[in-house]
Amino acid sequence: MNDQNTNGLRKADVFDVFAEVTKAMANGRRLELLELMAQGEHSVEDLANLTGMGMTTTSAHLQSLKRAGLVQTRRRRTTIFYRLAADDVAELYTAAKRVALARNSRLRDTVQAYMSEPRAEGPTIDPAAVTSDMLVVDVRPKDEFDSAHFPGAISIPLAELEDRYTEIPAEAEVVLYCRGEFCRLSREAAVWLRERGLDAKSMDEGIVEWRATKEIALDAT
Repeated sequence: MNDQNTNGLRKADVFDVFAEVTKAMANGRRLELLELMAQGEHSVEDLANLTGMGMTTTSAHLQSLKRAGLVQTRRRRTTIFYRLAADDVAELYTAAKRVALARNSRLRDTVQAYMSEPRAEGPTIDPAAVTSDMLVVDVRPKDEFDSAHFPGAISIPLAELEDRYTEIPAEAEVVLYCRGEFCRLSREAAVWLRERGLDAKSMDEGIVEWRATKEIALDAT
């Protein structure tokens, strides 16, 4: 049976265009960029610095994501800022991650090896178990905190923790979080705080998951 319509299009053409979206995500660096943009908008220079890629390479990856409709831009003078097109992009990222973790043992092993270094080991807590008497600390950069953060959280970026950890009451039950499930910043911070006698643990999720699921009503500064 010929499935060509009156415009000369076939069902295969639909899937080819659909594949342009999934193909845009089929690159590890672009997935990393999506996780970063889920935190809030970033300039190309910021994203290049955060990923360790060159400006030209970063810009090329961002253009691929933009052509697929996954990101949007805003210009301020000569600087272009990139952000997720909408929260449904975080949903797509999180759904792909969930399936990959469930079906790909190599990914599970790689994540386990990455997260299990001594400087990142320790207890975690589900976000649903966090209570109002716990002190929630966001260890991401301040601009990401300002864009969206866990309700009632305070900002102490990991780079400032050594200078500012005395702001945390000694008796506090501290819960830390960062960008997402693959982010190790909060685990490293929790280990560092426990070494100094504080009761600290990290959440096993972060902003990208919460933007996707809407299970946490995020605040903004």
